[in-house]
Amino acid sequence: MITTEELRKIAGLAKLSLDGADLDALAADIGGVIDFADAVSRCDLTDADLTEYDEDCPLRGDEVRASRPVEQILANAAEARNGYFIARGKGGVK
Repeated sequence: MITTEELRKIAGLAKLSLDGADLDALAADIGGVIDFADAVSRCDLTDADLTEYDEDCPLRGDEVRASRPVEQILANAAEARNGYFIARGKGGVK
């Protein structure tokens, strides 16, 4: 598990501003990622053929398809401008 002090140091290096609840939530999220990576690293791949390819499951070809109309996509956006979502910064600041 990552400590809040380690997370504060990393946040400082990344020039992120974290406080109380944000710090606790991020520590929990990162802890989950670290636990998952640890579980994956313990997998026994001794007998695994890592070059095996299942030919019965081909990838689909690339093809250009029409998208939904921009107006429909942005209909549920809290705020949109010029065909783009407007994201708010921390604390609702633009």
